[in-house]
Amino acid sequence: METPTKENTLYLPIKQVYFDQIIAGTKKEEYREIKEGITANRYLLKDKNGKYVLNPDVTQPDKEYFIDDYNNGNFPFVPKPYKYLYIAVGYAKERDTALVEVDGFRFIPNMIRADLYAFWQIAFHLGRIIEIHRK
Repeated sequence: METPTKENTLYLPIKQVYFDQIIAGTKKEEYREIKEGITANRYLLKDKNGKYVLNPDVTQPDKEYFIDDYNNGNFPFVPKPYKYLYIAVGYAKERDTALVEVDGFRFIPNMIRADLYAFWQIAFHLGRIIEIHRK
């Protein structure tokens, strides 16, 4: 097992109901919206120049892509290679937390407009629960 580090672990605050579902094994994915700026920077891989890395399987090298491009239903960028999610209920000091393995991901387009634009979500596929800390 790879050791959890700041680079391979994503911290996500979530609601108690979703935390409990993840621990119970009934919730298999955790979703997050990808928005230009803060969330895109958290979820997407960047090159040495600070540009989001294009997924060569679904993009053309000579074209510019944006976070809200529908791109025929293919998200144009590559996610950061997270191995773990560190989930925490809310923001209080005393709260339930858990470390969960990331088994994979998928991108989901929402509110597609004119087959050109979409609001994208990343869905992290949840693997085994490594550790749980109850408050």
